[in-house]
Amino acid sequence: MKKVLVVEDEKLIRQGITAMIKRSGVPVEEVIECNNGIAAMDILAKEQIDVMFTDIRMPKMNGIELVQAMQELDNPPLAVAISGYDDFSYAVEMMRHGVREYILKPVERDKLKTILEKLDAEINHRIEDKEKLDALDNQLLKYMLRDKASTDDNTMLLAQTLTREVGEAYVVVVTEPVSNAHIHAGITLKAIMGCNVYILPADSLKQLQGIRYIGVSDVYSVVTDLKKAYEQAFNRRIEAFLQNMSVVDCDLPAVPEELIKTATKLTEENAISARVQMMGADKPKELKKEWDGFFIAAVRGQIPANDFLKTIDTFALKLEAVHKLKLSEELAHPLVTDCLDNYREGFMEFIFSKQQELCQILEVDQTALKINEAITFINENYASDLNMAVVSNHISMNYSLFSTEFKNVTGTNFITYVKDLRMGEAKRLLSDTDLKVNEISAKVGYDNEKHFMKSFKAYVGVSPSEFRKNALRG
Repeated sequence: MKKVLVVEDEKLIRQGITAMIKRSGVPVEEVIECNNGIAAMDILAKEQIDVMFTDIRMPKMNGIELVQAMQELDNPPLAVAISGYDDFSYAVEMMRHGVREYILKPVERDKLKTILEKLDAEINHRIEDKEKLDALDNQLLKYMLRDKASTDDNTMLLAQTLTREVGEAYVVVVTEPVSNAHIHAGITLKAIMGCNVYILPADSLKQLQGIRYIGVSDVYSVVTDLKKAYEQAFNRRIEAFLQNMSVVDCDLPAVPEELIKTATKLTEENAISARVQMMGADKPKELKKEWDGFFIAAVRGQIPANDFLKTIDTFALKLEAVHKLKLSEELAHPLVTDCLDNYREGFMEFIFSKQQELCQILEVDQTALKINEAITFINENYASDLNMAVVSNHISMNYSLFSTEFKNVTGTNFITYVKDLRMGEAKRLLSDTDLKVNEISAKVGYDNEKHFMKSFKAYVGVSPSEFRKNALRG
């Protein structure tokens, strides 16, 4: 339990009871003391008290009068009478007025602990029962709002819930899911189509002050209109989002059909596919122009709400299929964000950062492809007069860039790579053929036999003739 009130005019007894409550082992967040019934009623009017211990004989307002008066409260506490032996008849009278237990003076620690444990269990059961009832009611409401058929019995239960929580007339309010709304009256339903839904008494709209970008339905009075009220509020929430309006509580003027038609091409599938393809091209200005046109048309009301949401959904699916990129939860479901301005900012930041990443990956891939093309060319032409200028020109790459990227891919520089190829082939020809050294020299790209012999000895450690002798011995 959270709060316990002790009402006793004798200070020492009051403090003693408070001490026993705190040491009872029953979890109590706060114990409040007062010395008469009038003071107790003031506290009960301001605080939500779970359990009240009250003496019977007190000045100004006695215990019986206090118990009778508190019955007028919306949620009176569980009451325990504290009585002397000669007050037993009063205790019985108080029991008739709803007092749950009584304790004889002097108060015994064990007796008080037993009563606290019993009342704490009752309070916890009440909370659990209320939570279960609220959960059931909320499930029924969500079921109905999600376009499900409702039985007569369910409709009757919902009608009872609505009447109990919001009275005879109500409105439906739809907000973003992370709204900082602090709404106390009515019913709160979370996570319906990515939004929070509030069903409120029609006269409690002052609670909405300070809450922005919301949709508010007209006033309704019967449960069968609940779905209509929700759809109205939901559509107005979308309008508040698209128009960056704090509150939309009525239908906005219709946009002329000819203006809507001029923006139709922005939501067509081929236009969406084009934006997806532009993500992989180094065309940031063109991509920005395309999306700016889409968002500006949405703000002007030229793109119907459902078409706007469908366009974002289609783009997300195509983006993942083509580029293996996923929109975040907030970007994939626009109504999670409060308004279009903020959504657009986050969306465009994502678009440009991912486009840059894709272009960098593409550039790296294209460079790697060119280097592989160069390696193939070298492997096929190393026997000719080959140098780095010839190869870099062959693949249309800057000379210095080619030198750097070639080493990044192969792990060695151009000259060493070509020498490895030529010497490897020379060793094979010396071992496997009877070709003369001058013939081998020409076959591996050396037009000067002496240069070949000098290079071979520096690379292998022995002359070509010595290498052939060693190979024959092996």
